[in-house]
Amino acid sequence: MSSRPLITFWGTRGSIATPGRSTEKYGGNTSCVNVVWENRHFIFDAGTGIRGLGVEIMAGSPTASKTEINLLLSHTHWDHIQGMPFFQPAYSPRFRLNIWGQEKRDVMLESVLSGQMDSNYFPVPMSALGSDLAVHPISAETIRTQSSVQVDGVKVSFQEMDHPGGSIAFRLEKDGTRLVYATDNELNRQFDADGNPFPDSEIGKAYFEFIRGADLLIADGQYTDEEYRSKVGWGHTSVSLLSRIAHKAGVKHLAVYHHDPMHTDSFLDSLSSEFIKRYKESTPSMEILWAREGLTLQL
Repeated sequence: MSSRPLITFWGTRGSIATPGRSTEKYGGNTSCVNVVWENRHFIFDAGTGIRGLGVEIMAGSPTASKTEINLLLSHTHWDHIQGMPFFQPAYSPRFRLNIWGQEKRDVMLESVLSGQMDSNYFPVPMSALGSDLAVHPISAETIRTQSSVQVDGVKVSFQEMDHPGGSIAFRLEKDGTRLVYATDNELNRQFDADGNPFPDSEIGKAYFEFIRGADLLIADGQYTDEEYRSKVGWGHTSVSLLSRIAHKAGVKHLAVYHHDPMHTDSFLDSLSSEFIKRYKESTPSMEILWAREGLTLQL
């Protein structure tokens, strides 16, 4: 097994699932990315894309030993957790499922996850999950002090982001390789048009350091500049500012993610071509790609 992480996108859409002919290329499932690192699963978010991932994991997992899965939740808005009740490994004793997510002052993480499986919304309660399940709340203090934890030999760090209700970014590091997942983040309120953090923005300054030198940054680029003008405060970032910040921070590969439900394949093709060419020819060059379902990368 290679020590280099293998990243596969299972859901790339933001806000709501958008199946249909106009979204076949980039996909209609909501947020879910699987990282396999030395036979360990690190899954970012549990949007509708996690259902298909679960089917694949069930088919490929040996029965002789318990398989460890780490599910890292950026936050608990529906488009990031609504696939959880359909994740087959959660029901099987063949798996140990560790769920990591931010603890809120007013409600515990486990209560939020079990709430969406209340009988008013779903026929099977969370208590029916048959996996070896452990919920690991990440405290506000851990995020504020940028503490990290070791998970299956991989260093996992956390960073606060600007999003209604809160959201956190994750950074995975091992053997000099850095991978950052940072979706649902309104960078336009933390950075100026040139990609510099505002002097009074502690979140912006910390974010810039968090992504600095990343081998791969998977990040929210939901809007065009024109769209963002009418979406201020909605918690998402314009593509132009995201790419400018990433380039300044020395990011090697940027995956634009959390596509707007109104963006068709043809629209994303047109949008992506402009930025891909611009940053490939920049100094230093930075590779940009538009995340799409089924795409697999190895760093």
